[in-house]
Amino acid sequence: MNEKRKKQLLFLVIFFCLLLAVFVAIKIYQSGARESEETDEESCLVMQIDPSQVKEIGIINGTESINLSKRGQEWKCLEDENAIIDSEAVTRFLEQASNIVSDIKIEQVEDMAQYGLEQPKLNVTLQWEDNMYILKVGDFNSVIDSCYISLNDEKTVYTADITLYNGLNKTLDDFKQINIEGDETSE
Repeated sequence: MNEKRKKQLLFLVIFFCLLLAVFVAIKIYQSGARESEETDEESCLVMQIDPSQVKEIGIINGTESINLSKRGQEWKCLEDENAIIDSEAVTRFLEQASNIVSDIKIEQVEDMAQYGLEQPKLNVTLQWEDNMYILKVGDFNSVIDSCYISLNDEKTVYTADITLYNGLNKTLDDFKQINIEGDETSE
C-alpha cells in the first residue's frame, strides 16, 4: 500500500507540474499578444490620402524643385512643358505617400531644427481640390533607424522608416517617360 501511495503522489506531483507549465505558457502567450496589441496601438497614422484625388505634386529636394500638375489623365511638369511624364511613375510615387504611419510621435516641439525640419532635406506637397498636405523630411537618426518628419507646419514630429525618404525623394528624371531605346522622350 505504501508503494501505491508513492505512485499516486508522484503522479499528482507530475500532473501538478504539467498544469503549472500549461498555465505559465498561457500567461506568456497572453503577455506577448498584449504587447503586440500595444505596439500596434503605439503606431499612429500621420497621413492617409486617396492617390487618385491628387491633382498637384511639389517636390523640393537638395538638387531641384519639381512641380507636376494633372491635366485630364496626363501629368505635366510645370518647369519643363516638353517633358513627357510617366503616369505609372507618378502613381507609384503617390502610393508611397498615400499611407504614412509612425512609431514615435513627439508633440509640442519648440525647436524643429533639432530634428532637421527647419531646413528639411525633402519637402513634398500634395494638393487636390481644397486639401493640401506638406510633408517635410528632416534628419536621419541612426540609433532608431528612422528619419524625422512633420506635416503641415504642425509642431509635432514623427519618425518614419528611411524607405519613405527614398521613395519620395525624386527628381524630374524619375518621372520622365522612357522610350524603348532607353532615351527620355519629349514632344
